[in-house]
Amino acid sequence: MHETFHIRPAVPSDAAAVVAMMGELSAHEGKPPPEFGEAQFRRDGFGREAAFTCLIAEAGNGPLGYALFHPAYDCEKGMRGSYLYDFYVAAAARRQGIGRALLAAVCRETAQSGGGFVWWCMERDNDLAERFYRRFAELEPNTLVWHLAGRAFAQLADT
Repeated sequence: MHETFHIRPAVPSDAAAVVAMMGELSAHEGKPPPEFGEAQFRRDGFGREAAFTCLIAEAGNGPLGYALFHPAYDCEKGMRGSYLYDFYVAAAARRQGIGRALLAAVCRETAQSGGGFVWWCMERDNDLAERFYRRFAELEPNTLVWHLAGRAFAQLADT
């Protein structure tokens, strides 16, 4: 049991730990390891033009989880917010308030940037995640999430 933990912003030297946890998340979802690696984490997560923010939950023995998010905008409400792209707590560290603390930290960071919402997607059959999220959030009715990437993205971009 992790009696004490804290949440902190990631630093470039967290790259290996975050990428390893991303691999654990992918394995949990039955997917291959992500293409995202340590170099991308260091290149895109820091500096004036950082593409994302990453928060780490850790205890004395190291990282327990992370949240990776980036700015979003709701045109219907004219409001800034965040899109929570990756959210993970190690299996051995679950049910100890770490996930709630990470999600609360994302909300605080978003509010400090002038935002008023956080949204995310999840795998349809991830019952554990769904039970956790339902404690704090609600599903948007009649909303489907679409994804355009790879060859289809390149073909459309070239037109």
